[in-house]
Amino acid sequence: MFDGSLRLLLRRLGLVFLFYTLLRAIFLLFNYGSFADASSGQIVLAFVHGLRFDAAAVVIVNALFILLSLFPHGQVQHRTYQRVLHWVFVLSNAPFIALALVDVEFFKFIGRRSGNEIFTITGDIVNQLGQLASYYWYMGLGFMALVVVLARLFPKAPAIPVGTSKTWQRYLRLIGMAAFVVLGIRGGVQLKPLRPAHAFVYGHTSLGHLTLNTPFTFIKSIGKTKLEEKHYFDSDKELLAALPFGPEVKAQADGKPIRENVMLIILESFGSEYVGALNNGEGYTPFLDSLSAEGLLFRNNYANGRKSIEALPSIISGLPSLMQEPYITSPYQSSTVYSLGHILSQAGYTSAFFHGAINGSMGFDHYTQMAGIARYYGLDEYPTEHRDRDYDGTWGIFDEPYLQYVIRELNSFQQPFFGSVFTLSSHQPYAIPAKYKGRFPKGETEIHESIGYADHALREFFKTASQQPWYNNTLFVVVSDHTQKSVRPEYQHEAGYYRVPLLLFHPGKKLEADVNKVTQHADILPTLVDYLKLPSGRLLPFGQSVLDSSKPGHALFYNGASYFMVQQEGMTELTADDQVHYHSFNGETPDYTQRGQQLKAYVQYFQNKLVANDLYHWANSKK
Repeated sequence: MFDGSLRLLLRRLGLVFLFYTLLRAIFLLFNYGSFADASSGQIVLAFVHGLRFDAAAVVIVNALFILLSLFPHGQVQHRTYQRVLHWVFVLSNAPFIALALVDVEFFKFIGRRSGNEIFTITGDIVNQLGQLASYYWYMGLGFMALVVVLARLFPKAPAIPVGTSKTWQRYLRLIGMAAFVVLGIRGGVQLKPLRPAHAFVYGHTSLGHLTLNTPFTFIKSIGKTKLEEKHYFDSDKELLAALPFGPEVKAQADGKPIRENVMLIILESFGSEYVGALNNGEGYTPFLDSLSAEGLLFRNNYANGRKSIEALPSIISGLPSLMQEPYITSPYQSSTVYSLGHILSQAGYTSAFFHGAINGSMGFDHYTQMAGIARYYGLDEYPTEHRDRDYDGTWGIFDEPYLQYVIRELNSFQQPFFGSVFTLSSHQPYAIPAKYKGRFPKGETEIHESIGYADHALREFFKTASQQPWYNNTLFVVVSDHTQKSVRPEYQHEAGYYRVPLLLFHPGKKLEADVNKVTQHADILPTLVDYLKLPSGRLLPFGQSVLDSSKPGHALFYNGASYFMVQQEGMTELTADDQVHYHSFNGETPDYTQRGQQLKAYVQYFQNKLVANDLYHWANSKK
């Protein structure tokens, strides 16, 4: 069975194995900061363990090539047939090499290997293909070089064909190889097939991403959009009893809500490490720093995800991103979710969402409509006469003119209003207007200069807003959608990759709260409901008001392999195989059994109630 054709096939597949190891080395080189605290021995172990995932990916990607190479009829070593095999080999592997190279940079944005969720941003990728190619030109060159080398190193068949085996021997060889292929796809003879979660079993959480390869995570995610129900608790009664927090709202004595405006400003890619007020004055946000001195800057705030498309449901709906696919594009996007738009419209608010990018970008227009926000303003709504002048050449309108435009539109709204704007200038490729070149610190990475520009645009926004009649009657909420490139070691760990600023500011009154408590995106909705004294029967149990200092805070997120709950003293982790680990922030390791149960309760509630379209079960059960 182990004849010349089989040996030739194994040599060719071995070449792909070498390429996958090379791609893992490139991934490590470009993302070394994410694994800097791992020892060299742990990194070597990740490479070795990764061979198991490489085997699965290689045999899946090359299944057709393997079949054609061992086809039991005809002369497979004929020159023309071998030429066809050569093309099949290259064309089968090239797209997955490209995908792996894309993840070398995309990992910096999302913090995990890509799956089928990459399809959710296909439209934006197509629209930005030109600038992405020019910005990441070295990846394009690398891809072409790797494909050329792969084609050149393709082991050739012998010039003189070896003797032809009998048909029954060929079939036996094919059946034997098929068995090895199935074994490779399964990752071994264990009961359950190999899954991405199996990469995260060697203690160091981040190294699981190095162990994996992107072709494997992508292939395994195809068709995996439905959530699996969890059964940590046998009944809803037990589940609800384990939920540690529930948002509560204290109504005013007269029962009437506070009729003030709310302005929500979501800053693109403003990681906490860029904010000087959070880093002993070392940062790129002088205006945000000065504004924080007059408001409440929460020092331990976390995003519930690593993507812009994950931020909106967390912020506007109070629904953290605890699944592989963003909620906006998941099969559950039509589930009953009460968001800020619904709650505020019932209280008589005018509502609008502003985003200076192309209409339809990341599905924000459809989502905000589903979230009950009455008006959506995108690039199409921006005044035509100023569009060319203010366009950044890539995504949409520069922050400074766009934020001024937002104020002009707000001036036409009936009060009270809820306005929200999502900035974009601090998004790759980090463009700033030509007149500001050299004005803001370059910093240590390319995003820093654009952070300075976005902070300047925010300064001008507040300068103009302060002259409007609605300004003193408005609560401003300033938050970032997610983190971005990191250079400060104190942020280069699992919790640090989710830390973003959250600022509450009211020009007409002084707000009070514990700014050191742990907070999160999902706290913003219950905070606004609490502040405005609105009915609270339509809040999810994942967040709580940051103004309620009587309760300890927490933050939830999912890194693609494990679920995490951050609290003041440490971080609880729930792995894919249901193991609970505790990561202490102060060196103490308390009994974390209760914390593990709390995290399990959040995960089970999220998944089971989302599947059952019963997310407000906890609130209904209290009636």
